Amino acid sequence: MKSISIIFISIIMSLAGSLNAQDLDEILAKHHEVNGMDKLQKIDAIKITGKSFQMGMETPFTNIMMRPDKFYLEVPVQGQLMKQAYDGETGWMIAPWTGSLDPIELTGEQLRGLKMQADMDGMLYNYEEKGYKTEFIGTEDFEGSEVFVIRQESEEGDVYKHYIDADSYVLIKTLSSMIMQGAEVEFTSFYSDYKPVDGILMAHSIEVDMGAQGQRKVNIETVQYDPEVDESIFEKPEPIDATPSEEEK
Repeated sequence: MKSISIIFISIIMSLAGSLNAQDLDEILAKHHEVNGMDKLQKIDAIKITGKSFQMGMETPFTNIMMRPDKFYLEVPVQGQLMKQAYDGETGWMIAPWTGSLDPIELTGEQLRGLKMQADMDGMLYNYEEKGYKTEFIGTEDFEGSEVFVIRQESEEGDVYKHYIDADSYVLIKTLSSMIMQGAEVEFTSFYSDYKPVDGILMAHSIEVDMGAQGQRKVNIETVQYDPEVDESIFEKPEPIDATPSEEEK
């Protein structure tokens, strides 16, 4: 009788796992349909402009993403341009506040962050190929609305909880827990003001609560699909003060 009970429990657990996977696939299929993922797959590049607000300061930005896995961001700082870029292998940054306009190669968590931002489709799309352990963990109430909660864990151990509205199927919140410089860091992103641009739905307002580091709000002003892009912007430039070697002279 005990062995029969164990078999019965195993069957129930297997069935529950199957239903969970089915629910996850159904939720994500509807989420991608609402967002216009089929149209996004035909897009090779996106250019976004907007403004970032933090600590009373308003800063314009330009962001360009290009397949496969290329990312570029520029922000004016003290009459110069702060730049971050990833060319699919190398990540780099120009930080004017350091007193130098020479590029700094990024590694570790910073490089990982650029790789994530270079993913035009987001971590919920083709999550298995991207190495995310993904599961539907149930529903919750969020400000009076029912939301689906999907948990993801990266190969590095970072954990993300995505909250998808059960009626509209748009993403309204992501809770991120990441290991940075040996310590766990949590921050929450809120997505709102969704607008369709050429059939692709995009949040035009993003608010990020970074805990002790404060809050940041990003407003998207323009979205352009498949603009002309000079791909050299993704490549790490040579140092400005580089002196040619004797062989190069």
